[in-house]
Amino acid sequence: MHFLTPAYFGLSIFLIGVILFYLFRKQYDKQVVPSTFFWQQVMREWQATKWWRKLQQHLLLYLQLLILALLMLALVRPYIGLNDLSGDHIAVVIDTSASMTAKEGEQERLALAMEEIDILIDQLDNQKLTVIIAEQTPEILFSNETSKSKMRNSLEKVESSFRRTNMDEAVQLANQLLSSASGEIHVFSDRVDREQISETHLNHTVAVHNIGTSKSNFSIHTFGVAEQEGKVNGILSVANEMDIEQQFSIIIESAGEELMRIDESIEPGKLTQIQLRDLEKKPYYKAIITNEDDYQADNSSFAFLATDKQPSLYLVGEVNSFITKAFSYLSTDIVQVEDSNEIPQVENAIYILGKVPAENWPDGPLLILSPTTGGPFKIEEKQMLQDDLQAVNEDPLLQFVNIDEVYIQQSYPFDSLTLQSIVTSGETPVISKGSYQGHPLVLLGFDMEETDWPMHSSFPVFLYNTINYLTDQNHLLGYLQPGERKEISHLTGVTNSMILNEDNEQISELNINESFMNAPKKPGLYRVQEETEYGMKERLFAVTVDDEEKYMSPSNDFTIENQSEQKDDVHEEKPNEIWIGFATLALLFLLLEWEVYRRGITG
Repeated sequence: MHFLTPAYFGLSIFLIGVILFYLFRKQYDKQVVPSTFFWQQVMREWQATKWWRKLQQHLLLYLQLLILALLMLALVRPYIGLNDLSGDHIAVVIDTSASMTAKEGEQERLALAMEEIDILIDQLDNQKLTVIIAEQTPEILFSNETSKSKMRNSLEKVESSFRRTNMDEAVQLANQLLSSASGEIHVFSDRVDREQISETHLNHTVAVHNIGTSKSNFSIHTFGVAEQEGKVNGILSVANEMDIEQQFSIIIESAGEELMRIDESIEPGKLTQIQLRDLEKKPYYKAIITNEDDYQADNSSFAFLATDKQPSLYLVGEVNSFITKAFSYLSTDIVQVEDSNEIPQVENAIYILGKVPAENWPDGPLLILSPTTGGPFKIEEKQMLQDDLQAVNEDPLLQFVNIDEVYIQQSYPFDSLTLQSIVTSGETPVISKGSYQGHPLVLLGFDMEETDWPMHSSFPVFLYNTINYLTDQNHLLGYLQPGERKEISHLTGVTNSMILNEDNEQISELNINESFMNAPKKPGLYRVQEETEYGMKERLFAVTVDDEEKYMSPSNDFTIENQSEQKDDVHEEKPNEIWIGFATLALLFLLLEWEVYRRGITG
């Protein structure tokens, strides 16, 4: 045991003073004797009694001495050893990336990290704690917390985000939060190297705790398919992180149907490529490593057929030359059709229709220009617009488009009850979007000759946004990162929208009035299912881990010392003080002494 303020041992003189006070104070005891002869005998016996025998009769004296001794010990601030955590403020950075879900025995690395953080909390000695979740954009879980119960309650909610971390930014944020206070930064991860953390502006010591030792991992790094000459071929690359050559098996399937099985061997620490030939044509493919390893997040991958293939643009009827020229910059696959009665029906196509009667509209995504009267939207004859144009809301179609600068002289009034108005002139809809026979549609209710919009730089931007909208509504949503915020436009007339997983379980419900969704965190295949008057519409997407998260071999622990502390040879140590225990005991004995005194004067 050591003492921070041993000078207070000088107060022990008060102990001697109390003892002397009891020895020399006058004491009177009632004694009944039958004669003076016996009185003299009693006095001789009392004077012959040893002084320590007299002290044995004074319980209050012992209690008071004990109380003074305990208070003196509290004042000298005894401590046992030094706290491993130095400073007044401790910051903890937690890695919640996909590799932290790797198993170490029966537990995941993240669970082991949380156990170490729990031990760190036990070591706190009236120190403040700040916890930061190291995602792509670091998130502060709590800051300047002193209640250990609140710390633990907040940490119980931490789970894997499966996203790539920005460890340097998280450490720099922790460094700023500590500011000028004394303290340390503790990083709990598995694959952080010293080179990942910039030491230039660090004002505090950074201790990195890399969790885990396992390297038992097979991972799928790339998986893609393409259709060539009527055949579907693909390529697959697999890595082995283990130290010995391993045999592995991979299944290629679609919707639970096994299409191909591959058995190969791979050298330690190597990556091998596998050619896939003559696959059966499916909308998507799933590759699964069947071997057992300690990291499951990178054991499967998805590939969509023709995901990157852009749709053909079919310009039908009287399409303005400005529009034709603008589309030539957006696509190289443009087909012009003069006869609106002979519009080819193509699977992957967007139809731009100029003055085409509704009865000739093809089955597919539509951009309607210069609409003809009548039809499903009750188009009327052209009328002069009396009010300026205004955007109804911040629709994705108008992203980077300032519609206030556009002038339109006349437009075709139409019934917009079944459509969503994007641009209006007063109460008159001018541009609307929605659906027609289950396919997305954008309706421009005016002739290009009646507007100066093609002269504005925002016009091709609007056409680009329109093509993206019509494409996204009819095709796959592609590959998303865990938790990624994705722009998505729901068709007009959709009554319900939700995200389902491979097992047809609902993951979340989407707000049909919002144009964004958040992808699920867990990697896998998902679909957005929308309910319309024409039935169910589905769009597939895959949530995949980042390429950097397809490795799980842990790094070694290391510490970055505070540069100013090294220069000044200063390191604030935090002793494990136990003075509170002595002060508490002194209080308890004081209460006991009061009870002894009370009974003495009442007995």
